[in-house]
Amino acid sequence: MNSTTHLVLIPSYNTGPRLLSTVQEALRYWAPVWIVVDGSTDGSERPAEELARSDNRVRVLRQPRNRGKGAAIAAGVDAALAAGFTHALAMDSDGQHPADLIPQFMAVAAQNPPAMILGRPIFGPEAPMARRQGRKLSVAMVRLEILGPGIDDPLFGFRVYPLAALHQALRNTLWARGFDFDQEVIVRMFWAGTPAVNVPAPCRYLSKADGGVSHFNYLRDNVLLVWLQLRLLGQLSWRWPWILQLRRARRGALVLLLGLLAALATPASRAAPLTNPDPEIAAHDAHWAPILQQLGQRENRQSQFEERRYFPFRLVPVVLTGTVRIAPEHGLSLEYQQPDYRIVIVDGGGLLMRDRSGRDQAAPNDPHLTQAISALVSILSFDQRQIEEHYVLHGSQAGADWRISLVPKTAGDWSAIVLHGDAGGLSGIELVRSKSLRITIALSASQAGVSFSPAEIARYFRP
Repeated sequence: MNSTTHLVLIPSYNTGPRLLSTVQEALRYWAPVWIVVDGSTDGSERPAEELARSDNRVRVLRQPRNRGKGAAIAAGVDAALAAGFTHALAMDSDGQHPADLIPQFMAVAAQNPPAMILGRPIFGPEAPMARRQGRKLSVAMVRLEILGPGIDDPLFGFRVYPLAALHQALRNTLWARGFDFDQEVIVRMFWAGTPAVNVPAPCRYLSKADGGVSHFNYLRDNVLLVWLQLRLLGQLSWRWPWILQLRRARRGALVLLLGLLAALATPASRAAPLTNPDPEIAAHDAHWAPILQQLGQRENRQSQFEERRYFPFRLVPVVLTGTVRIAPEHGLSLEYQQPDYRIVIVDGGGLLMRDRSGRDQAAPNDPHLTQAISALVSILSFDQRQIEEHYVLHGSQAGADWRISLVPKTAGDWSAIVLHGDAGGLSGIELVRSKSLRITIALSASQAGVSFSPAEIARYFRP
């Protein structure tokens, strides 16, 4: 297929005849394929340029001088973003990476748009033992730098990047332009909230006798890697509280609200009031009556959702995706697919978490969480009497699109809960504590009046 959003990106420096064969192998499984020639002097780019002239699926970008793998990929990222691409699979030019796995990695990336898809290499017996053992040190260092598991192999370059997140990571450092690129960018992307999905990938080890090409300089590049670890550990010394909060948000929350609650400055803190630009909705306002009536309909609903959690200390939000199911008699069920599978059930009994095997786990006994759950349940059931008792409603309409802000009458953990919708009904929910601390939930592919089978009720709701 010739994708308009996902491309293969191959950096190359003096790869010899293996460059053309690698490009041809990649084209068997994906298009387009872009090559970034990083100042090569061996003429290896000429056959690739001839191929590009006859095959519009291939593009060759040339760097005037050799600046390193990271610099070559950075140039490719800039060009890909300018051309409208969203993701790139990076692979080495010497044929060691498994081209036949390109479709699988691209499919995983399509299912997990915010995530980086990282190859976990499976080496054959021909790989030197020193190489396999040496990687263990890099894995250990990365686990220290991200405070736990999540990145299985920081050196294997066969991976799919979300381009916007990679571009931002490269902008945040003057380094990561040489051999240090592979490890530094994924640590920085992890710190910035980009989820990691690890996929096993068998790979070949090609010695020089087999035609393998390596430009690793033992002294120069080992010094570069030592400096890399010192830089990352130095930043870890002040980033660690935020990384722990990020891990807590991903682990426990897969719960709708725990990630945001973890970011509260103190247990006793209260949300600052926000200025609401929308006019107040008067009681029994005939202009709003059809929308409020639609929200109050008691029918089963099912939608896909994308949840984004914004924190003041993060450049990009934490993104979670899945399916939401609403059954008035049973409550709300959020089936999170990414970054980890979990079902979160919200109903009159509180909040319940369920793992893939069906094992239930009660939520922490937290008064802030209890308050938020109570608010969410009343809003999703849209009991207008209870809502008007506890909230002041503000709203605005533009054509078929509308917005209703529910501002608590008494100070609490939330400045406002904002509902977005259109003629098709509710399309999004926003939980706001401050301008920089909030959760947004976008709903799509909504189905109203769906019927849940007994098996689905047992799977997705409280027994």
